[in-house]
Amino acid sequence: MKKADENATLMNGVETTGPARDDVPETFGQFLYNKKNGTVLGRNGKSWFQIIVFYIIFYALLAAFWLACLTIFLKTLDPKVPRFYGKGTIIGVNPGVGYQPWLKERPDSTLIQYNLQDQSTWKPYVDQMKTYLDKYDSNATETRECGAGDSNDDLEKNPDALPCRFDLNVFEKGCSEKSEYGFKSGKPCVIISLNRLIGWRPTDFPANSVPEEVKDRYKTGSIAINCQGATNVDKEHIGKVTYMPPNGIDGRFYPYVFTKVRSWFLFLGQAAFWKEKNLFPFHFYGYQQPIAMVKFDTIPRNKLVIVECRAYALNIEHDISSRLGMVYFEVMVEDKKVEAKKEL
Repeated sequence: MKKADENATLMNGVETTGPARDDVPETFGQFLYNKKNGTVLGRNGKSWFQIIVFYIIFYALLAAFWLACLTIFLKTLDPKVPRFYGKGTIIGVNPGVGYQPWLKERPDSTLIQYNLQDQSTWKPYVDQMKTYLDKYDSNATETRECGAGDSNDDLEKNPDALPCRFDLNVFEKGCSEKSEYGFKSGKPCVIISLNRLIGWRPTDFPANSVPEEVKDRYKTGSIAINCQGATNVDKEHIGKVTYMPPNGIDGRFYPYVFTKVRSWFLFLGQAAFWKEKNLFPFHFYGYQQPIAMVKFDTIPRNKLVIVECRAYALNIEHDISSRLGMVYFEVMVEDKKVEAKKEL
């Protein structure tokens, strides 16, 4: 056999019966379909059958290996909590504090700034507050009415139990959509919430060790909220602050559990954190996060005030360097005449 014929046999799996390729060059059309040799793209039927069977077996084994690895991995997961959860993880055991309105258009800004004489400056904050609170009505059918003696403890015992419904009526006086959440009158309302930690519930302070900042408002079973100026100057300017409800966040809406989300999403490990940032696209079976509001009744005009809000429970740590148990934001309520834009 000539060397050209031997190479063709090795490359295409077809023994040439005619002249060598070196003697009769093959055109592109003949490569696509060679009637004389009975080949398509350089291969005959037997060769195509062999290579197709080979790749079917190869990819079937590859898929089986991947499914086996995934199955073994999922067997190591707890269907109720993320894989990386608890002390020493990014989620941790100390709930963080968040606030609203937080404008997605300015994700890196913690400044709440608007002009009383320009509706366009405070309307985005009102819209964001409304959007945030609308979710409490949208999933009301997936919750249950909870009385004074009820709580979300049932969620840990019964996976089919519905979480307690959070009632927004407590904010009707002064911090509702009707009053435009106080922004129009220069008394802005800010929502304070805790990040969701699976299984976490507040621990009560002993009667003789309640922090002075919340001593007059603290109630057993609740998480007290206290907002003040971050510096001495800010403390002088922050003015009167009204808390709704006065006792803070009601502890009966805890714990938050993770029973009905598909277990194969738990490998993400940070699903609760992603949901808090509105990045997790799946529905959390109607759980309504408890919140409180603070209303700045006498905040000065045209002055920037840095606000520090802390949550108080025995098992909530406060650390300024890592912002544990607290949140910072700035409020600036302007009262300036808006100059009419000149048309060119």
